[in-house]
Amino acid sequence: MHAGLRVWGLTILLPGVLLGCSQPDSGSPGQGSPGQVENSRADRPLIIVTSRPLLEITETLVNAAADVTLVVPDGTSSFMWSPSADDARKLQQAALILISGAGYEPWKSRVALPGSRLRDTASGYYDQFIRIPDAITHQHGPDGKHSHPGTVWATWLDPNLCIAQVHAVSLSCKHLLPEHTPIIEAAEAKLSAEINALNPTIATLKATTSDEPILVVADTPHYQYLIERLGWKLQYLHWGLEETLSKTDRAEFLTVWKNRPGDTRGIFLMDSRRSEESAAFVRESGAVVVRIDLCETRSPESVSFPVRLKSNLLSLQAGLQRSRNSDADKGFFPKK
Repeated sequence: MHAGLRVWGLTILLPGVLLGCSQPDSGSPGQGSPGQVENSRADRPLIIVTSRPLLEITETLVNAAADVTLVVPDGTSSFMWSPSADDARKLQQAALILISGAGYEPWKSRVALPGSRLRDTASGYYDQFIRIPDAITHQHGPDGKHSHPGTVWATWLDPNLCIAQVHAVSLSCKHLLPEHTPIIEAAEAKLSAEINALNPTIATLKATTSDEPILVVADTPHYQYLIERLGWKLQYLHWGLEETLSKTDRAEFLTVWKNRPGDTRGIFLMDSRRSEESAAFVRESGAVVVRIDLCETRSPESVSFPVRLKSNLLSLQAGLQRSRNSDADKGFFPKK
């Protein structure tokens, strides 16, 4: 846990933007594409956000009272993104910048941001951050090998932390748009109620598995806030989102899976964007695969954010039932 994190901003733009660990800015149309800031209506303030959940939360709260823009190109994680000089200029033009925090924007330390207009929406629960103790070293393109230590950033997967983030967005938007306070508060109450409605499902799932030894293996540590709420143990790997798993990735999974306790029911959490080839490899090893939507990118079916969070819980319920059915047929996943 980390309780002392603070966000500092500068009002002067640095001469350039240092590029770090990133995926290239594709300039694809939609939120975050070039020119969107310039096209904002002059009579509405511009709010820039750095994550897909923040985009949907903020749009829901302010409705048409402000222009809300996701600065990160859709399909790209803010954690892996690096802003260009043009992106930095867009950030400077915003009336309000909302970041997810919890380490999701490592690039912010390389860009001069206006501190008076920058808000860390995770500031209310620093003491609940989950640290990642085993930083890994890897390489993206020509930048050389480097590591990503830090914090589990997908705080929004836990409904309680997500509601706290909604409230932080609401406070910032009311400060920017005081004349719209009643509308923002009404929208906050409705959205928070939708997210809070997920908590009974979590409570039921936790209660029905309290006597079962469950080991959750995952392709990333970023499901951990949700898994802790369920009272389960998470053992995570550090897989990238490449189409094909490397030999190292495969060997790492097989070692973890074969060495699990023999009487422990196990499921494997996998990013919903990962290839079917990767999922097939895990299934062939005897694991039940549960795909989890990290909500980092646009939903192809335009499913709302709360519904996406609910779908994750339903997927976990279904995965556990599949593991129980498997147990009835052949015991606790026999080791190969």
